Amino acid sequence: MFRDNLTVYLADDHTVVRKGMLRLLKTFQRVKAVQDAANGKELLALIEIAPPDAVILDLEMPVMGGVEAARLITTQYQEVKILILTMHTEAVFIHKLMDIGIHGFLSKSSGPDEVERALYSIIDKDFYKNEIVENAMRKSASMASIETTSKLSTRELEILLLICQELTPAEISERLQISEKTFFNHRTKILMKTRSRSNVGLFRFAVQRGYIELK
Repeated sequence: MFRDNLTVYLADDHTVVRKGMLRLLKTFQRVKAVQDAANGKELLALIEIAPPDAVILDLEMPVMGGVEAARLITTQYQEVKILILTMHTEAVFIHKLMDIGIHGFLSKSSGPDEVERALYSIIDKDFYKNEIVENAMRKSASMASIETTSKLSTRELEILLLICQELTPAEISERLQISEKTFFNHRTKILMKTRSRSNVGLFRFAVQRGYIELK
């Protein structure tokens, strides 16, 4: 039997996006209450007061991002379902998040119908399977033999993928809400772990490991 009167929390640092999603969630028939937060820390403060049925998390937020918040939620509030909003749909990144215990993924370009479908699916079935998940699963067999859960942390992997998209250090720092010094510290560790000497080497590493595909 499907549960009604759902409570859903939303965390996104972009006010316009967050308020738009908030209005959308309030139109869903099975949703009774919605609260929003500008980052993971604010979200956890809300959860500590009263855990919701589900949270919708943006990955890239200041103060505390979605990955760190998701780790804490899956550890401390295992009954709360998590739906991730992401621009990163690369298989290795999705697998990293699955390892944390995420219940579903949505592209930021998803329409209202898919948001509602995904929300109900993680509540009713404990997961939401869409093209993002299916693509990751299709690649999992071929990637299994090559250290995909490798030495790189989730943040390092995120930075590697952004480097491969040819974003500048300033653009990556702004997107991840970190300082350029922090970016370069991460990049130094990534270079060491991948035994690369430059961004060209990082790009080659990502292609060889199946993290990205050449078009």
